Amino acid sequence: MNKALLEWISVSGRLLGSLFYYAPNDERVKAVFSIFSEPNWEQQWPIQHSEIKSLIEQGQTQNLSQDYQYLFIGPNDLPTPPWSSVYLDKESVIFGESLLNLRTFLQKYQIEFSQNTNEPEDHFGLMLMLAAYLAEQKPDVLAEYLTEHLFTWAYRYLALLSEQTDYPFYQGIALLAQDTLQYWQEQANLPVKTPQLYR
Repeated sequence: MNKALLEWISVSGRLLGSLFYYAPNDERVKAVFSIFSEPNWEQQWPIQHSEIKSLIEQGQTQNLSQDYQYLFIGPNDLPTPPWSSVYLDKESVIFGESLLNLRTFLQKYQIEFSQNTNEPEDHFGLMLMLAAYLAEQKPDVLAEYLTEHLFTWAYRYLALLSEQTDYPFYQGIALLAQDTLQYWQEQANLPVKTPQLYR
């Protein structure tokens, strides 16, 4: 991968990853939200879906903390769980085999993945931020990570999330992430494995 693409994966992976992982009122993500208040922010992104900007703008007028709670925390069943094992493992459970495979990858390449929570490492937001980290620190293993661990389920997850029409901000962010991953894939000329999905 060329330097420009690695830099874009680093930037876009961190920005999007934080939006999927942190609650909207978290200090670590406030600066990211401010990006979408800037005029013509979408010109910095390779966007294919024309409705993304309007969805994000519409969503910012809603109670984003409440939307985040419903989509990412619970207490009810999540309509689109953000963990890879829910999609890749036959039992559709958290802490499944795909998480173990990701942990094996991290150990193999001596990647420290420290967190202060019990969140499984295969959370979509964390995985985007991990892609950003690899683009910066270990670009030689980035292609393996994307094709073996992220692309295998991310498009399905994002497609389901983009159908959540009551939550336009996250609907727009899902479409933006979808376009961004497709751009990464096309620019790096990476194949996508199509495993059996269970959700």
